Amino acid sequence: MYTLKNKLLVSMPNMTDPYFAKSVIFICEYNNDGAIGFIINKPVSTMKIISSGIKDKFFKDLLSQSKKIYFGGPVSIHEACILSDKNTKNALLNMSKKIKLSNDLELIKKILFEEKGPDNTKLIFGHSAWDKNQLDNEIKNGDWLIHDTSEIIFDKNPKTLWTELIKSAGFDKFKITGISGIS
Repeated sequence: MYTLKNKLLVSMPNMTDPYFAKSVIFICEYNNDGAIGFIINKPVSTMKIISSGIKDKFFKDLLSQSKKIYFGGPVSIHEACILSDKNTKNALLNMSKKIKLSNDLELIKKILFEEKGPDNTKLIFGHSAWDKNQLDNEIKNGDWLIHDTSEIIFDKNPKTLWTELIKSAGFDKFKITGISGIS
């Protein structure tokens, strides 16, 4: 059966949606009802959309400092989870051999409050979701590339991940124009 689960979606260079432009999304659920995933290459510190809505200075400062806190998408932005390669006591799902989905409070504390924090972890607020057939239609329209190897999500610099994946697919981001599905 065809599935996008455990794959990466890479937005095409002509994507203009402010949430999804230059996004790389790890798909953690894909079935007949739709799909759910997390943007993995947008640290919250770079997302003015989120920080402008936070009134508490402590949280604003915390979010602006951390390079391990990510914007996962515009759905349920107040909820957080962790993508990690760590085996934790509260692992919700083993996505693959290398990627675990968790809500382990001890791991969240380490990410938020330790100077360096644990390696290979991403604390993600919000997620991305598509209704039945919506994502498939967006792929058919040319909005997304599919990258089979999700195992790279901890190995690559999030600031350059999108560019690397676009180039590896043979696209020159400066030579593509138009709107979704048209180049």
